[in-house]
Amino acid sequence: MPSNPDKKSVRDLEALVYYAKKFERLRVDRAHGIAPHKPILLLSVIEQIRRESITENKIYLSSELIQTFLKYWSYLGSFNHNPDIARPFFHMRSGKFWHLWANPGYVKLISSKEKLKTLSEVKESIKYAYLDEELFEFLQDPILRSSLVTVLVARWFPGKFELVEEISQTDEFRDPPEYLRDGYWELYNER
Repeated sequence: MPSNPDKKSVRDLEALVYYAKKFERLRVDRAHGIAPHKPILLLSVIEQIRRESITENKIYLSSELIQTFLKYWSYLGSFNHNPDIARPFFHMRSGKFWHLWANPGYVKLISSKEKLKTLSEVKESIKYAYLDEELFEFLQDPILRSSLVTVLVARWFPGKFELVEEISQTDEFRDPPEYLRDGYWELYNER
């Protein structure tokens, strides 16, 4: 029996709405104002997918992803928070669409309630993150990707859609990248 394309379209639309709600409802730290780490990480991953730097559903904590994260942070980040990619990379799993693949010997640690805090701990424990397959497919489609970015920006960076579009088209940091002034770059030079 052939599948009904209308049912698939309805399922796709329902799934898109589901992920849009997930992007709107990210659990973020609010102790010192809204921490933009998770939305900035998602924008960074989405840019890497658009640029085809991420071509399979494996998100490595690569220097390229870190640079993209820091670029977005230089425009959208909060001076009340450190531009630390390690914690959102680990804690994004609370959204239930972001999953972690442990390095050998770290499966129990990743599935426990233990919190990884530093970049070196995250790199040592996690081989890569991956998205729900359906979300990854949506992010490869320019129209669906744009819809999800619009939701993300409207919720977390209202009124900055054009700025986010400009950021996604450049490799330039905001000049000067003020968050580096306090030595935050050292976060990324751990071994």
